[in-house]
Amino acid sequence: MIGCAIETLATEGYAQASLAHIAQRAEVSKSSINYYFSSKEELLKQVVIEVYNGAAAYIGPRISAQSGASERLRAYIEAHVEYISQHLTEMMALAEIGLNARTADGKPPLASLTGEPALDPLIRLLRVGQEAGEFRDFDARVVAITIRRAIDGTSRLLIGNPDLDVGHYTRELVTLFDFATLKGTTHDHLHLSRK
Repeated sequence: MIGCAIETLATEGYAQASLAHIAQRAEVSKSSINYYFSSKEELLKQVVIEVYNGAAAYIGPRISAQSGASERLRAYIEAHVEYISQHLTEMMALAEIGLNARTADGKPPLASLTGEPALDPLIRLLRVGQEAGEFRDFDARVVAITIRRAIDGTSRLLIGNPDLDVGHYTRELVTLFDFATLKGTTHDHLHLSRK
């Protein structure tokens, strides 16, 4: 059912993602969906949770496997872009939910997952790098926001440019944020570190 909801959101849009329409796509009765989800909002909330849990399971270990802050930042960027590129349908579904759905108090349901608290792990990573002397002195919050915006824009970029060279795009993003964060970097140093 979650998979059918994701496909419906991605291919037909939020307005068409009614419980009845999702049930039809899943080839089950609407009452079957109602057994698990009391409303469209409950089902969409589960879609968001499933996608974010899948992303965390994919990305988290890749970051944790690295030892230094600069390596962790590179893994953070690489793993996010790779996950997005391999899960575009899920990203399109999230975009539909984010643009159209609202909670009872009128807020987008993704706000708690993409807002300030979601930046905390990245801000901590950047500050650890600063404390270890790997990163230069900068406003960790501003840099974290900039990194997240660059990553979050990847799905829209890929949807509009399906032939995009993801590997090249990722390398450029990593290089850009190496220059932005590393202490005393030079182009030669960065070039040599990639060989």
